[in-house]
Amino acid sequence: MSKTLTAIACRNIRAGARRREIPDRGCAGLHLIVQPSGHKSWAVRFRYRGQTRKLTLGPFLDHGGQEPGGEPVIGAPLSLASARELATKALRQAKSGVDPTAEKRKQRVAQHAAEADTLASIAEEFLRREGVKLRTVSQRASDLRLFYPTLGRLPVDQIRRGQYHRLLDHIADHNGPHRADRALAGLKRLLSWHAERSEFISPLGRGGRRTSPRELARSRVLTDDELRKLWTAAETYPGPFGAYLRFTLLTATRRSESAGLRRTELSDDGRTWIIPGSRYKSGKDVVIPLSKSAQRIVAAQSVLGDYVFTADGSRPLGGFDKRKRDFDKVSGVAGYRLHDLRRTARTLLSRAGISADVAERALGHALVGVRGTYDRHAYEAEKRHAFEALAARISRVVRGPEVKVADMAEARKRRQRR
Repeated sequence: MSKTLTAIACRNIRAGARRREIPDRGCAGLHLIVQPSGHKSWAVRFRYRGQTRKLTLGPFLDHGGQEPGGEPVIGAPLSLASARELATKALRQAKSGVDPTAEKRKQRVAQHAAEADTLASIAEEFLRREGVKLRTVSQRASDLRLFYPTLGRLPVDQIRRGQYHRLLDHIADHNGPHRADRALAGLKRLLSWHAERSEFISPLGRGGRRTSPRELARSRVLTDDELRKLWTAAETYPGPFGAYLRFTLLTATRRSESAGLRRTELSDDGRTWIIPGSRYKSGKDVVIPLSKSAQRIVAAQSVLGDYVFTADGSRPLGGFDKRKRDFDKVSGVAGYRLHDLRRTARTLLSRAGISADVAERALGHALVGVRGTYDRHAYEAEKRHAFEALAARISRVVRGPEVKVADMAEARKRRQRR
C-alpha cells in the first residue's frame, strides 16, 4: 500500500538490487524512481486518450527541508513539493486533452537540432564531404580545430562575430598572425559552405586579416654561397631529407609536391614525373621532365614503398619544421623557408638563359590572357631542356665551371708563348 511521501523519507530511501518505483499517496500518479546505483528521480504516470503515459520530471533534490525558490522546471533537480506541483500540472493538462509530454519532446528535438548544428559538428561534416577536394585537408582540419575548445560545442547560429574575432586574436597571440589568418580563411569557407546548405547567414564579412598580403609577399632567394652550403650539406646528410631538398631544387616544385612523390607517378623509364591534379595547386595534372641529376637522386633512394622520400615507407616525408631546424644547424644556412627554394630555382632558370614563358611553364604556371586560351602547346621538350639547364646552373654554382683537360693544355700553351 502506498504511503504519503515526506522529504525525510525520500532522502532516507536506500537503493536495492533492482530499480524501484515508489508511489506518492500525497499526489496521484507521482513516483519516486530509485535506481540500483542510488540515483533518484521523479516521474508522473497518467492516462492520455486511453493510453498510459509516463513523464520524467527530473532528478530528486535533497535540499535538507529548504524549498528552492522560483517556479519548478521539468529537467531540473526537484524537491518533493516541486515534483508534486509539476505532476499536478501534468495531470491537469492530460485531463483537459493536452499531452503533457509534447513540450518535452519539442525541447528534445530542438536540443538535438542545436547539437547537430554546433560549430564542431558542422566542421567535421565539412571535412568529411569536402576534404577530398582539398590539397591540404590535414592543415585545414588543424586550423578549424583551433576553434573547438572555446566555440566548438555552441550552435553555429548563436556564435557572434565578436566571439570569432576574440578567439582569432588569441590564436594570433599564441600561434602567430599568419596562423590566425589561415584559420580565418578556413572558417569563412566553412561558414559559406554551411550557408549554401541551410538558412544560416555567416556573421563574418570581408576583411579581418591580421597581416597584409603585400607584407607577407616574400622575395627571399638563396645567394650562391648559401646554395653551395645547402647543397653540399644535403649531399651527405643522413636520411631522406637531404635528397629531398636537392630534388625540390632541381624540380622547382612546392614542398608537399616533391615530398609526396610516388613511384607510380613516374614514367616507366623514370625520365618524366606526372603530378596528379589532386596534389597540385591548379587542380590539373602537371608534367615535370626530370633532369639526369634528379633521376639519379630518385634512383638512389631505398625502396620502402610507393613513396620515394619517406622515413618508414607508409607515408610521405613530413615534420618539415623539425627536420629543417636540424638540417640548418649542419648547413649553416638559415632565415629561409622551403618555398624559397622554388623561388631560387626560378631565378636560376632566368640566369641560365631560359625564356620567361618556358620557365613559368616549368613551374606549372599557366599562360595568362589570350595566350593562355589559344596556346595549347605542352612545352614538354622545352621544359626538359630548362630543367637540364637548371641542374647545370646549380652544379656551376656549387662546384664552379667545369674545366676540360684540353682547355687546360691550351691555356698552358698561351702562357708559354708569352
